[in-house]
Amino acid sequence: MSTLIRAELTKLRTVRSTWAVLLVLPLVAFITLLDAVLDPVDHNTSVVDFMDISLAVAAITLAAFAAALVATEFTRRMVGLDYLTVPSRTPVLSAKLAAFACVGAALGLLAALIAHPISTLIASGRGVPADSPGTVALRVIAVTLVIAVLGAIGAALGVLIPQPAVAVGAVIGWQFVEGILGMAFGITDYLPIGLITTVAHLGGTVALPVAVAFLCLYTAVAASAAMLVAKRRDLTG
Repeated sequence: MSTLIRAELTKLRTVRSTWAVLLVLPLVAFITLLDAVLDPVDHNTSVVDFMDISLAVAAITLAAFAAALVATEFTRRMVGLDYLTVPSRTPVLSAKLAAFACVGAALGLLAALIAHPISTLIASGRGVPADSPGTVALRVIAVTLVIAVLGAIGAALGVLIPQPAVAVGAVIGWQFVEGILGMAFGITDYLPIGLITTVAHLGGTVALPVAVAFLCLYTAVAASAAMLVAKRRDLTG
């Protein structure tokens, strides 16, 4: 399995679009600054309040990127070469999800390390107390984990929807769907984007362990659905 994951990571390193996704990092810095400028002071009472939107953007960007790349492999039948190498489809698909989780972890770590110093600097200028070193470390770990999870979910979505444009549209459109579901049923804090915010804040209405557990549950459901669909998909059509 580790060999398959390394192969997928090698494949990603050779694709130029993989490096292009790093452009989201300057965007994280910009959105963090923009959030601080546009948001009223009384809304930003802690350091993380200046960075939660930018981290959500990084997570959604990574999910859309993963969905597009995996969907492209199915659209162009490139995944067939993987199946010829490893006849069992489950390890191949698992490796793809794991590889994008690794990319998400790297992107999440860099995004957190960029956003936090900027947020801390802005917060100090507004009299907002700085986080303790332990809180900073825990938040960096939490953000790294949550964006890794979103990378895996995006990859699973690319398997389920093998048209890149539609898969990306589904990722972006989910924000509106989640907003509607949240308002209609009052479950915003238990839906993916709401959970991202909760994890970035290290807890909230939903406790941090519960939020992490729900994100892992969503990942397991998406991965299981992707495996089931991919196993039955005919690549010759």
